[in-house]
Amino acid sequence: MGVTSRIWVPAASVQPQERGPDYFAPVDGAPWSEGSGFYRGFFSAFRLRGGKDAWFHFPIPAIVEQDGQTLHLTELQLMWEVLDGARLSWATLQHGGMERVELIPRLTSPDSIAVPADIPAEARPWHPQCDRRLSTFTLERPLPLRFGIQLCVMASAAETDGTVRFFGAGARLTAG
Repeated sequence: MGVTSRIWVPAASVQPQERGPDYFAPVDGAPWSEGSGFYRGFFSAFRLRGGKDAWFHFPIPAIVEQDGQTLHLTELQLMWEVLDGARLSWATLQHGGMERVELIPRLTSPDSIAVPADIPAEARPWHPQCDRRLSTFTLERPLPLRFGIQLCVMASAAETDGTVRFFGAGARLTAG
C-alpha cells in the first residue's frame, strides 16, 4: 500500500441507536440529559441503565477514490472511557450500510492503551477528571472502499447504571 491518510471525528459525531429514559439515565446530575446523553466539549457521555446494552455509531467520512486509485480501510480507532461498571462489549464496522465486519466478538472488551490528557495546571479546575483509553482495530485484510464507513460499538451496563464516554473515532486509509 502507498499513501496513508488518517481521519478523526470528534466526540459530538457519535449517534446512539437507542434513545429515551428506558435506556439512558441523567449524566453528571443534569436532568435534561436523561434519555439522550450529554454532549460536552470534552466528550459525549451516556449513562446506560443497569442491565441494558446500547449501540453507538460513529459515521466516518471517507474518500473512496483518490487520483484514480481506490482507497482501502486498514484500521479504525476509538478513544473512550467507562465508569461505574459499564463496559464496551462488541465492535463492528459497517461499509455501505449492509456490509458488516466484526472487529471484536460480542461480549468481548477491546484491547486499549491509556491516553492521559496533558492539561495545564491552571486549567484543571474546569476539566473533568478522565481516564481515556485508545483502542485500535486493525482489519485482517484492507477493505477496498466503495461506500461510507461507520464504527459501531456496543456498550453494556452491569446490574446498576454505568457511564460510557466517547472522545472520538478515527480511520486509516491507504491507496496503492
